[in-house]
Amino acid sequence: MRILRIRRGFQADHSSSSYLFYAVDQPISAEGREVAHRYSSRAEVHDRTVRYQKWGESDLNPHAYKALLGEHYDVMVSESYDWWTLMIALPKTPQTQALLAPFTDARGSDDQGVEVVDSGQRLVVVISCAFEGNGVEFAGYDEDALETLVDLLVKVRAELIDGDVSFLEAVVSFYDGGETGEDEDGDQCPEPPPIAALDALSKSELQQQCANRGIVFRKSWTKAQLRAALAATVPTPPGARPKRRAPRLSRAAQKIVGQLERV
Repeated sequence: MRILRIRRGFQADHSSSSYLFYAVDQPISAEGREVAHRYSSRAEVHDRTVRYQKWGESDLNPHAYKALLGEHYDVMVSESYDWWTLMIALPKTPQTQALLAPFTDARGSDDQGVEVVDSGQRLVVVISCAFEGNGVEFAGYDEDALETLVDLLVKVRAELIDGDVSFLEAVVSFYDGGETGEDEDGDQCPEPPPIAALDALSKSELQQQCANRGIVFRKSWTKAQLRAALAATVPTPPGARPKRRAPRLSRAAQKIVGQLERV
């Protein structure tokens, strides 16, 4: 038998856990590199990335996530024994708090789904999931699955910053996460943001919040009227909720969601 061709591919090492942090906004400062080295003497630290490899039952110190994503890095991907974790750090503003409020605790089957963690100056969106073939589709020829996912998360992060939460809605829907109720088509219906957070939103943002939740409003309404309509929103029987279209995903979001798997 002759070997005609060798094709490099991705296969998870089930005796280890891998972590890749990436800085989107700017290269890592000397302080950030020092923090990255703090959690492993073998950390692979570069201008914008830090990679960790933990063997056997060992895993990354849980304090590392807040230290790294709270200030220095913007996205993170990890894989451990077929379980994947995706993290996206966003500025903690009143607008972002309102936007992410429905996803604070939106985990579903087998504790998979979305949650939002307060890391001080930032909010960190955490997606716990599994992928078909354990992510093999994210690693083409001579590619690294973690690097591919990081690239996709960079694009998703930009969408979130622009106020587009369709990716998070799709993940929550896939894993039946959150205690938000459903409409008659089974679409997730997030609860309105906290009343205090509504005060910080602009008129256009309040109108968008109403549109997202199927609340009928007039363009002539004042901010006070829009806030009142949102604050008055309460859970109703599924049949009484207006129909909502399934979120329209970008290519980056679709590529991730398309490979999700239930464990």
